[in-house]
Amino acid sequence: MTTVVLVHGAFHDSSCWELVRTELDDRGVPNLTLDLPFGGFDSDAGAVQALLDNIDGPVVLCGHSYGGMVISQAASGRDDVDHLVYLCAVQVAEPEELTATFKPTLLMEHLVHGEDGVTSVDPDWAVECFYHDCDPEIAGRATAHLRPMANGIGPSPDAPPVRPAWMDIPSTYVVCTDDRTVHPDSQRAMAEHADTVVEMDTSHSPMLSRPDLVADLLADLAAKVSEAEGAR
Repeated sequence: MTTVVLVHGAFHDSSCWELVRTELDDRGVPNLTLDLPFGGFDSDAGAVQALLDNIDGPVVLCGHSYGGMVISQAASGRDDVDHLVYLCAVQVAEPEELTATFKPTLLMEHLVHGEDGVTSVDPDWAVECFYHDCDPEIAGRATAHLRPMANGIGPSPDAPPVRPAWMDIPSTYVVCTDDRTVHPDSQRAMAEHADTVVEMDTSHSPMLSRPDLVADLLADLAAKVSEAEGAR
């Protein structure tokens, strides 16, 4: 069977996927997630690669927000990842494209850059930035799980360039039209790299506000991958 692997975005941890994982479990879809170490982009991608190495069978790999950059590197050159999903995520050919594409959003006004080389989100603004369409209790739990992360979200300047996985693996981009973290117009620009584009009328956190929609999409893709594998 096809396994769905879920990669969270900046400042979050794997708990943000709990509702989607429950929906996938109910549909009988195997699924896994992990906590990115947030020690730097290369170590985050390496953690996903290590998880993929231990999975038997095909994979649908989903990245949320910053997790899109991570999956683009982690799946590069692999033949066991059959589909990539970018959930209001970063899908660019090179880091410079990210700067050119991004429009200002509410989140950028409420980042806290520490002297210790890490960045965090002002917790007083987390709900407005990430979870404004979520149940208040769910939003509160998600805010409590936010973590700081190392400054910068791109590969090390000394690292050799890696061909983004979406250049070789089919991908779906999910535009979240009520997003206050990654501007919908920025998402639509990045979505031009994807093979398929869908839109959800949600905040930056559809996995918490509409986990059913996210699970439906992932389960459908997993079923199509399994069907194609069976036909080979």
